[in-house]
Amino acid sequence: MTDIKIKEFSQTFKNAIIEAQENDQFADDMLFCKFPKACCGDTCYLLGEFLKRRGINTIYVCGDFNGQTHAWLVVKDERVEEPIKYECTIPDNVLGCFRSYIGREIEQTIRSERYEEKNLINGLIIDITADQFEESSVHVGPMDSFHSNFKFMYAHDYDGIGTERLEGLLNVILDYIK
Repeated sequence: MTDIKIKEFSQTFKNAIIEAQENDQFADDMLFCKFPKACCGDTCYLLGEFLKRRGINTIYVCGDFNGQTHAWLVVKDERVEEPIKYECTIPDNVLGCFRSYIGREIEQTIRSERYEEKNLINGLIIDITADQFEESSVHVGPMDSFHSNFKFMYAHDYDGIGTERLEGLLNVILDYIK
């Protein structure tokens, strides 16, 4: 998938949100009614799902600048380094406590992955809510001065929309895509 096509998809999605908003489709949603303000996280999940359905995998990234958090996506492709892999073995006595507490068997070895900022630095950023900070309405490009202001907090692979609320918002937005 080309960067130009990804930008077209992102712009189409943003236009659909704006059109739905102009038709009061989000009036009953306490967060999304303020789009693009205060809903960058939700927007990342919505756009992440839209892109996933088009074969584009993304990574959700969150940063902090002077107490203000912001989230955006990074395309998961060859520009992104693999996350750091961790493995940990739970001691037998602790494992027994966990199993009795949750009432089922769990694995003794836990495997996890974690992205660090250095893994994503060359990635293609997608941000359709930066205009809440007087930045570009749709940013699809490399790390820029705006995004580099944010101290990296965490990142994870986008793996699904997660809630009925977001699924409902996505369905509304998809109705406005031409």
